[in-house]
Amino acid sequence: MQNPNKFDHKKVIEGIYDFWKKNNFFEDHNSSKKPFSIILPPPNVTGHLHLGHAWDGYLQDTIIRYKKLKGFDTIWIPGTDHAGIATQTKYEKLLSYKGIKKENLSEQDFVNQIFKWSKEQAQYIRNQWATMGFALSYQNEIFTLDDFIKKLVRKTFVNLYKNGLIYQDYKLVNWDVKLQTAISDIETIYKPTHSKLYYFKYCLATDQSKYLPIATTRPETMFVDTHVFVNPKDKRYLSFIGKEVINPINNQKLKVLTDSYIDIKFGTGAMKCTPAHDLNDYELAKKHNIKDYHSVIDNDGKLNAYAQSVTKSFKSLDRLEARESIVKEMADRGMLIKAEEYDNEVGYSERTGEVVEQLLSKQWFVKMKPIVKQLAAIQKKSKIKYSFIPPRYKATLNRWLTNINDWCISRQLVWGHQLPVWYKKNSNKIYVGEQQPKDIENYVQEKGVLDTWFSSALWPIACTFENNIELKKFYPISILVTGYDILFFWVARMLFQCSYLTNTIPINKVLLHGLIRDSQNRKMSKSLNNGIDPMDVIEKYGPDALRMFLTSTVSLGEDLRYDEEKINYYDNFFNKIWNAKNFISFNKTNKIEKPVKFNLINSWILSQFNNYLEKISKNMDKYNFVVANKYLVEFIWDIFCNQYIEFSKPLFNDDKYKDETIWTINYIFKNILIILHPHAPFLTENIYQNIYKDKESILCESWPTKFKTTLKKNEINIFIQVFNLVKELRIKHSISKSNIIELNILTTKRLNLNLISEFLNKFNIKINLISKARKNLDWDLITVGDIAVEFKNVFVNKDKLLTDLKHKLELLESELDRSKKILSNKNFLAKAPKEKIQIEQEKYESYKTQFEQVKEEIAKLK
Repeated sequence: MQNPNKFDHKKVIEGIYDFWKKNNFFEDHNSSKKPFSIILPPPNVTGHLHLGHAWDGYLQDTIIRYKKLKGFDTIWIPGTDHAGIATQTKYEKLLSYKGIKKENLSEQDFVNQIFKWSKEQAQYIRNQWATMGFALSYQNEIFTLDDFIKKLVRKTFVNLYKNGLIYQDYKLVNWDVKLQTAISDIETIYKPTHSKLYYFKYCLATDQSKYLPIATTRPETMFVDTHVFVNPKDKRYLSFIGKEVINPINNQKLKVLTDSYIDIKFGTGAMKCTPAHDLNDYELAKKHNIKDYHSVIDNDGKLNAYAQSVTKSFKSLDRLEARESIVKEMADRGMLIKAEEYDNEVGYSERTGEVVEQLLSKQWFVKMKPIVKQLAAIQKKSKIKYSFIPPRYKATLNRWLTNINDWCISRQLVWGHQLPVWYKKNSNKIYVGEQQPKDIENYVQEKGVLDTWFSSALWPIACTFENNIELKKFYPISILVTGYDILFFWVARMLFQCSYLTNTIPINKVLLHGLIRDSQNRKMSKSLNNGIDPMDVIEKYGPDALRMFLTSTVSLGEDLRYDEEKINYYDNFFNKIWNAKNFISFNKTNKIEKPVKFNLINSWILSQFNNYLEKISKNMDKYNFVVANKYLVEFIWDIFCNQYIEFSKPLFNDDKYKDETIWTINYIFKNILIILHPHAPFLTENIYQNIYKDKESILCESWPTKFKTTLKKNEINIFIQVFNLVKELRIKHSISKSNIIELNILTTKRLNLNLISEFLNKFNIKINLISKARKNLDWDLITVGDIAVEFKNVFVNKDKLLTDLKHKLELLESELDRSKKILSNKNFLAKAPKEKIQIEQEKYESYKTQFEQVKEEIAKLK
């Protein structure tokens, strides 16, 4: 592995991932160790991994490396998702770019082409995993359309069906008119949309001079209105209740019913009920036992035979295009009261951009209430219970499960798991089975496929014992890491589906992170063109810097704002470590025995390491990476690099302490590499291989434990305080390090003067005495920490200092004059906010204090 003198992330990472894979460091297992497992949320094979995938993966990789160093038998199982609707629509677009229509291909040819393309995409994803450094068990990688998963999916479907938990029915579903398939809520994107709100007259059947004003944004659905609803407490419409009004589009009579669901203050307070095209209306119809209703919109988005007005038919017109003509007819007939500009949230298909319709469709559903009830029972009685990080998401999930609706699992696509359902020809018989009927020539298989989430819900089982029986020890999964945005769509489905099949909670812990936003706190999207490719960031800063930024910036469950300056900060951090590596390499000597005792400075760094190790380990165990990384950076950068290395430099030239210091600095630095490894695996492996290589890889090392040492706290604290004080004096007054500075320490503490003096002398700091009272009144006095120091100041250029102080006094006098004028300005005092006036007053007082202090310093020098 390369060992450049200057830090260069490209040279540092070269060859390391291949080294890990070649030597199977991600695959080795030890049955005597406690198992710890993670399953990678399978990315869709539709394209490249984005920054969100990087965040998700880096959190998991940090955990799996930490647990491996802690002595667990670890496994992180990867895979990819066939992503039914996403993949099919993406490939159809690719075909259209080539001038090829899907309709010109046989269904099998189309599926075969997608399968081949998905394999190419999966390989690109693997290359991205490698670039990011993920410690994945490639030997156990799976794909949601692998044969054994197809078998598992069929088995699960049949199990649920035979137990009465899967059924077929006509229900209202989200429908994509372009793809002509049912779609899930997650594939429906709600966007603010400017439209119009139309007010129509629903005249009383017995007296058409009276009417209910009803507003709608969807006049094209009025053809299939079934009733009109008002609130029973709405005094305006009491006379209409129980009577019939006339639908203005087709003159059909509609009965006026009441329900407290109707908001008196919203719109006109009267609502048309169209159960076939609105979910709320659909629920109202169920509540009031309304069963006779129909859809006016066909699967292709065009109006059907029900679109017959008083004067003409609108059949075969697109429902959106027909709207204007319908409104015009109503206006011509005097039934339009008014039209208003209106902004509302409209659902669009994520895949096609089409307005999503809620249509009645014959689909397959899973009964959710019994399955959720079983999950709750297993959670209650089982020793293994699922929990969430952050904990608040458990209550969020439970609320959703309490109000869950039956799950539509069928899709009108060709890419995915075919439903194991066959219809007998010339018969009403339905066959459901893991294998096709023996007399298959007499059956036709269900054309659709299963919702992608149906197979994804089996992921914990598929990744472990269904994949390889030897992986049964890793089930239930130790921890799942994913975004909070798919809590309901994926996490919940895994919990209830896998627990139903195994009678065991499938996942111990669920760690949820947020979404990544741009520097302006906007959600990253194609429309805003603000997405960040993680490969571009890695090219510029390296995988470790991106990892530390993503895992240490925000608390779990919160959204993360992208900030390149912070990535650059970690790049500088690694440069600091690399410089420390160069210094330690220069002073590395083999075959030094562990010292029996340690001097003041070395015992201090060992004690500091113990303190920080405890904090870091505690937070890593709680998956609190933000705090763990804070302590890591603080110890490595501030304590080790900035302080200890500087303290230790003269010790390398002292025969009395040289070997002890070499042993200590290498012991600390090697353990720094180990505790930093989960957060910066490439950097730490490179340095480990170039300096230590005690084992084949740093991954084979063990998480360190506390080092037994004793520390003279008072003496080391005085040493550090005096050292830092003198360091500042030398910088401030340009005093050479070779010049000896004499001083007395003033404190009531009992200290070992010889011990402190021995090590301060190495930095040309001479301690004359330690006293409770001042001894040299003509020496300068400085208070630092909980001590005071008087020192013989023979190095300061008084003339220069006096000139500088006088200049500073002039600046302060000018600021005082400016501030005084502002505070005397009556106009400012009358119009400025109180906060601004207070800030200016505080500035004035601060300038006064500084002015008096500088005057005193000038007086002393004179």
